[in-house]
Amino acid sequence: MLNTSPINQLIQNLEESIAQNSFIKLTFSNTRDLSSDLTKVFVKPVIIKGGLMFSFVYRHKTKDITSNFYQNEAMTEILNLIERNFMQCLLSTTFNDWQLIINKKGNSTLIKNKPANTVAPTLSHDKQKLRYIGTESASYLEALGITNIDGKVKPDMQDKFRQINKYIELVAAILKVVELPEIVKIADMGSGKGYLTFALYDYLVNVNKMNVEMTGVEMRKDLVNKCNSIANKSGFKGLSFVEGSINSIELEAPDILIALHACNTATDDAIYRGIQANAKIIMSSPCCHKQVRRDMETEGILSEITQYGILAERQAEIITDTIRSMILEAYGYKTNISEFIATEHTPKNLLITALKRRNLPEALPDMEVIERINQLRKLFSIRQHYLQELLSTK
Repeated sequence: MLNTSPINQLIQNLEESIAQNSFIKLTFSNTRDLSSDLTKVFVKPVIIKGGLMFSFVYRHKTKDITSNFYQNEAMTEILNLIERNFMQCLLSTTFNDWQLIINKKGNSTLIKNKPANTVAPTLSHDKQKLRYIGTESASYLEALGITNIDGKVKPDMQDKFRQINKYIELVAAILKVVELPEIVKIADMGSGKGYLTFALYDYLVNVNKMNVEMTGVEMRKDLVNKCNSIANKSGFKGLSFVEGSINSIELEAPDILIALHACNTATDDAIYRGIQANAKIIMSSPCCHKQVRRDMETEGILSEITQYGILAERQAEIITDTIRSMILEAYGYKTNISEFIATEHTPKNLLITALKRRNLPEALPDMEVIERINQLRKLFSIRQHYLQELLSTK
């Protein structure tokens, strides 16, 4: 016969902790039926669509199943789990922990312990979308066709808006570890329609409260004129756009150089200018990798990788961006390659980030790194890498 007094006390303690907002979780363990596939159950409070519910995670040997119950249903399920399935139950609250133990004879004991955690968890279960750029007061988003007149993101621009916020998220993380001057000069090479350029300026100036002078460089005159008009109407005094090419435009040395989706060797031109300017941050999202693809040859077992066109193309992309990253390392940058935005939105989704960490004597590269680059080129019979040629680091 099951001794219910400790069980009733546990339920009472649970109800009181819920009322006091001190309930953290319930953990069921030590299954009664050793042949059962169900091994543990975890119960936590959650807020779903504004209402309090209880999330049950049923841990099986090969899978987890989650169900959500309102409080009355949850209490019934908790009693069922105690009486039918498990011999131990741990109630965790911010004031005390209560351990219920049931032996094979049905005798139960409730043990009171000090709380393992004194901080109640965040109850929100609904996924909150973190947005670095708002829509309601950002007139440039409407002018760029991302939002409608009511400040709502258009259905066909949802992917673009996600890309913008992912980009700003990456920049925000970088700014935490880099020391920049009081007035930050930024060059956005190949700014195009300006989606990311405007968003970054908005974030840096209006959210991060930085003093920024930002220039978007674009070859298409109509886009330059349009973007300058939008910048003026938006009151973005520190943002301007100029007509010109990445490799020839005259600009004051930037603290941050950005080149997103610059095609083929235009990415190398941008990185080269960033290195020459000793920029503190270089960010590049490469697009197209034709130069190395044309030059790359493989022999022996490596030819198994490149015998198929699509794989050869991907291999060329990997080698091209690896060498770019290594060249940046050779010139004193700490580099990272990460996913810019999920592949279902765009296949060109890599972002090379380089942070200046050391100045080299006489601006010469680290020749140990250059030697590793040359070994990699030799492995794939690559006669040249355009960025290496620009820097004359053979």
